[in-house]
Amino acid sequence: MHKDIGVTPKARIVYVGGEDARSALTVAFEEADYALVSHEDASRADIGLIDLRGRKVSSRKAQSIAGILRKSSPESSILIIIDPYIDETARRALRRHGELVVMLTKPEALIERCRQVLRRRNIAEEAGERLKTLAGLNRLNDFPPISAPTTNLRVLIAGEAGPIALNALNALKPITEQCVCVFSAGQALRAVESMRFDVAIFLPRRDSDPLMSLARSLRRHPKHANMPVIFPAHDPDESAAYALRGAMDFLLAGHIATDLGPKAQLSARRARLLKSMRRFLQACEGEGVRDAASGAFTSAFLSEHGARLCARADQSGRALAMIALRIETESKEHGEAEPGRRALHQAARLINRVTRAEDTAARVATDTFFVLLPSTTEKNAEKAAARIQGVLENTVFRSANDHLLYGVHVETAAVARPEGMCIEECVALTLTALRENTQAPAIGAS
Repeated sequence: MHKDIGVTPKARIVYVGGEDARSALTVAFEEADYALVSHEDASRADIGLIDLRGRKVSSRKAQSIAGILRKSSPESSILIIIDPYIDETARRALRRHGELVVMLTKPEALIERCRQVLRRRNIAEEAGERLKTLAGLNRLNDFPPISAPTTNLRVLIAGEAGPIALNALNALKPITEQCVCVFSAGQALRAVESMRFDVAIFLPRRDSDPLMSLARSLRRHPKHANMPVIFPAHDPDESAAYALRGAMDFLLAGHIATDLGPKAQLSARRARLLKSMRRFLQACEGEGVRDAASGAFTSAFLSEHGARLCARADQSGRALAMIALRIETESKEHGEAEPGRRALHQAARLINRVTRAEDTAARVATDTFFVLLPSTTEKNAEKAAARIQGVLENTVFRSANDHLLYGVHVETAAVARPEGMCIEECVALTLTALRENTQAPAIGAS
């Protein structure tokens, strides 16, 4: 039975390949809430997949297919699925037209790469739209430029010593400024805490290797989240197992000598640019942009920027979700309702920390906040709202003189933006849903 992904999936992915392979991929992509469509529906696609498995590889043919997909959807990224035995010359030629993903039958690594491509695109698009908004508000001079420095790489290789580690060291030596090799997850943790790396190569011996847990921990650490971690694997099915354990970037062990250097350089350059865009998005502050006390975006910025995001959603056909939050403070010592301005400001800053870099959290009333989530379905917006609510309600806030402790109660509502609706109507629709949720009787109440 196929999973019903609803009217608006997370992304529309165009597939060009055999029908048998497409049928198998469709089920896996539906489980990930992605819609796999044919090349006839390439308009407004997010990613183009070119499947060359089991076919005679031709760079000219791949270039022709990629050109057609880009013509139908110029903003979509191209991923090319290949067999593991394709030679170095063919791989080098195919890399000119898209990112290569080696796969046999298990698609988990492919789905993870699609997820990472969409994540980068969302942040890049938000950075571009926010630049336009800031230009309209005449605020560009106050923010850092978006750039990616082209310095030599600092690389960490972690794992058991052996031929794979030696091949990785030899492949990276010509392009690295510093290459540190360690043997265990504990040594790798000490290395990343004491030094700064652009790329890490993890060589786990098995699925339960502590390096897998370390990779997931690094993804959640604000200091190391942008560092790409590459997992060489002996076969594509092993890459799929790593993906299920939280890995994000993969390479076949047999391709290390020829492909690891270019892949590490590209991953590091993308990570540096992504870090620069995140820094730019977080640095959007100042009069008319963010409220100085709470750190939330102002109504003027929401009106200007929300109009751009709504127009962008209509143009691209992507989802745009909205969350409304109403925060009520309560004194823990006196058990009575308090204004709690400082607690509200602290809660607003916490909202900014638990939302994504591309989300826009604005204050629309004294105790009410509105969050715009681009490229997000209503189901995922509900999960984000529950996460924000859980963090806020499990946090204790202090008053200005530290004499009173405040807890907060949060009411939430998540709504998907109907196509064609302007930002003012979006705010009204979400606040109406919030009011209805607030007035609805609790389950089990008499």
